[in-house]
Amino acid sequence: MSEEEISVSAEKTSNPVTLSIKKENIWKYSTFILVAVIVVGVFIFLGKSDNIGPTGEIVKNVGTGLEIGDAPLLGDKNAPVTIVIFSDFSCPFCAAASGANEEIVNSMKSRSSGWEPIMPNVIKDYVDTGKVKIAFKYFPGHGAGQQAMLTGLCLNEQELFWKFHDKAFANYESTNNLEKMKELAKELGADMDALDRCLASNKYNSKLNSDSQEGKEAGVQGTPAFFVNEKLVSGAVPYSDIKKVIDSELGI
Repeated sequence: MSEEEISVSAEKTSNPVTLSIKKENIWKYSTFILVAVIVVGVFIFLGKSDNIGPTGEIVKNVGTGLEIGDAPLLGDKNAPVTIVIFSDFSCPFCAAASGANEEIVNSMKSRSSGWEPIMPNVIKDYVDTGKVKIAFKYFPGHGAGQQAMLTGLCLNEQELFWKFHDKAFANYESTNNLEKMKELAKELGADMDALDRCLASNKYNSKLNSDSQEGKEAGVQGTPAFFVNEKLVSGAVPYSDIKKVIDSELGI
């Protein structure tokens, strides 16, 4: 870079002065400002992402008063802690949190060595021991999991929702393909005639809308969203993060 200097007059002073600035310094400071703007822009973009990842907001006490209603339920209905999940079968972060998609789980672990999926660990440590119950609700985080959710709700009538839950997340890229979802149901031994009747009735279509509205009113902005009693844990955070919230609710 040339050592040539640029003279700039300070016109709005009683004693005009001349500032000498080297061209190489102008380029240096301009480059620094440009990099800073890009970095800030990236953080703003990530903060607005529909699917909040491991760096998302961890806990917010929202006081929602959410009801389980007719949502698929896992665990003892009298368990002292309730986790209401708002999720989308087409959401890769939801698939990560489910622990059912090995490829995505391995990818998350490669990004953070201490990361472990939420669902299998919560089930093992808390649901199976009668301390936590889990309710599953729909929220269009990625926006292409409607057929999987409708299939799952119909399979809930056959007590197959949670088995389907794992199958669907293992195939999260195909969750708006009804025929593929029905193939997964058949693999689980579902009564296919009953499933077809349920799907044809459209009986659960309105539930997708009501779940989504309930999630919005509770403060859900992306998936997955876990309400541990009235505390919101957003994103596919490490299991250790949600474990702290559960233990706090249990008084441990």
